[in-house]
Amino acid sequence: MRVAGALGYYQAEGIAVDTSDVAGGTKAIEALLGGSVDVAAASMSDVMLVAAEGRDLRGFFVVYTRPSAAVAVAPAQSTVIRTIRDLKGRTVGVSAPGSWTHQFLNFLLASNGLSPQDVSTVSVGMSASSVAALEHGTVDAAVLLAGAISTFEGRHPASTFMADTRTLDGVRKAFGTDTFPSLGLVARETWLRDHGEIARRLVRAVRRGMRWVGDHPAEQVRDMVPQDGRMALDADLESIRQIQQALSLDGRMPPDSPALIQKFVAFSNARVRAADIDAARFYTNEFAAAK
Repeated sequence: MRVAGALGYYQAEGIAVDTSDVAGGTKAIEALLGGSVDVAAASMSDVMLVAAEGRDLRGFFVVYTRPSAAVAVAPAQSTVIRTIRDLKGRTVGVSAPGSWTHQFLNFLLASNGLSPQDVSTVSVGMSASSVAALEHGTVDAAVLLAGAISTFEGRHPASTFMADTRTLDGVRKAFGTDTFPSLGLVARETWLRDHGEIARRLVRAVRRGMRWVGDHPAEQVRDMVPQDGRMALDADLESIRQIQQALSLDGRMPPDSPALIQKFVAFSNARVRAADIDAARFYTNEFAAAK
């Protein structure tokens, strides 16, 4: 969204957009529900959680067709922890309790015959702190995101990941599908109903910004990232290249994805397991289809 603003795409659509940073998608959802923002960029799994509570939120534009996540093993444990099943009785780092990384861990545990109770989890953040936790032995393994994965790879080139959704093959192994929509634009249903034309203009501007990101060298894309959001150069460039491959081409939610996202979240949330969620309440392709 920042790229669209920096390149003047919002202005070209005749809309004024103020952006604010929050600590993760969960906080973005909280800001949206609290009314301090009109639109949030958040995980589709967080939207599913809110949908299970009967709250007034809907996703309306998919940004990434797959998440950029990997489960890494602490260097000191690399000879004894090789598979997800080896995590039983171990301490695993996640960005925060209940976060997408925590949900991903629980999904992988369940898919490999374990339960969330078979491991201990601790919060390690999302960037340099998650890598440090692995290197210092604070955790036996951790779910890393985006640039943190590339940073860890660069420092430990012999390392392997027990799961890695940055590639098409990796997302197939983790989820059994080629597509697992992750980050997207979300708004209250009442806002979308009352501001439909603004939502369409926003989608057009963001889609144009995404195409710019996909069409330009990683070095140019990195120049658009604020200094406080950068990591080491090589790690950032590799992360950007991975993200470029995961960008949605049309912003639409595939018809079978809501059921997959519900299954994913259900491993961590009893309310979602019991809910009968109508995909139409969770997501709409109306605005992504706008020309």
